Amino acid sequence: MIESIKQILILGTRSVFHNIKFVVLMWVMNAGSALVLAVPVFNILMDNLGTSLTSDHLAHSFDYFWYLQFRNLYSIQLDQLPLGIYFAVGIYALIQTFFLGGLISVFHIPDKNHTVDFFFGGVRYFARFVKVLLISLLFFAAAFKINDYTGELITLLLKNSENVTLDFISKFIRYVLMIFFIGIVTIISDYSKISMAVRDKTQILREIYHAVIFLKNNFNKVFVLFLVVAIIGAFGAVIYNVIGRFIPRTPFYFLIIIFILQQMLIIFRLLVRMLFYSTQVSLFKDLNAVTIKVEQ
Repeated sequence: MIESIKQILILGTRSVFHNIKFVVLMWVMNAGSALVLAVPVFNILMDNLGTSLTSDHLAHSFDYFWYLQFRNLYSIQLDQLPLGIYFAVGIYALIQTFFLGGLISVFHIPDKNHTVDFFFGGVRYFARFVKVLLISLLFFAAAFKINDYTGELITLLLKNSENVTLDFISKFIRYVLMIFFIGIVTIISDYSKISMAVRDKTQILREIYHAVIFLKNNFNKVFVLFLVVAIIGAFGAVIYNVIGRFIPRTPFYFLIIIFILQQMLIIFRLLVRMLFYSTQVSLFKDLNAVTIKVEQ
């Protein structure tokens, strides 16, 4: 199994770098989304600090008195920000779903990886993938609800207990199970979309069922591959945090270095996201390949 996973990773990595031009498109979209979310806050801060000497003080240390005054002065504007964030996140998720259709289509047929093929795949699979996304969100919401109820149950059962170890173990298992469930739903969602694209099917529930059966029959390979790519992504975040600890926040021009590192991390995460889907497409096609027997 190790050799097959290694081969899938090699094929997936080659496929990612063969289509690396799409990273620029996704990075621009991420930057645009961040700009939309940052502009309202930036305008408020400019209105409050644009002509104030307080901004120089805040560059060196945080002032809680200023923060309380700021929250009081701009309470109406700040209360409206969450709604804008929810709306932007919804649009972002739809655009990412559109891009996902394009990525899976070019990973599925490597010879057709032009920009027009990417957008054609996005248009072709968008409606199907959105339906899978909505179903996945229902399961994610159920997972968080069950996690909340489980936490309340643990608190109720242990409210008269002074066993700190038991409380820690119970909560640890609770969070591990939640992460595991979220991972399983994510994998089923991914392979449902891949199944619809590779097999060119439109029946959503049937393909979700097909993805569940595929996961059951090949759980070890699917889970190990998912875990390896996830570790690669986590490794990049660890390196960023380690380097970031040694970069001072002042003078201000060091912020440029931090900004560049943040953009490098974002690009790395986009590459890892592409690696997730390229390896999953390769694995799905490999395990579903029809074996032809040659008669001698």
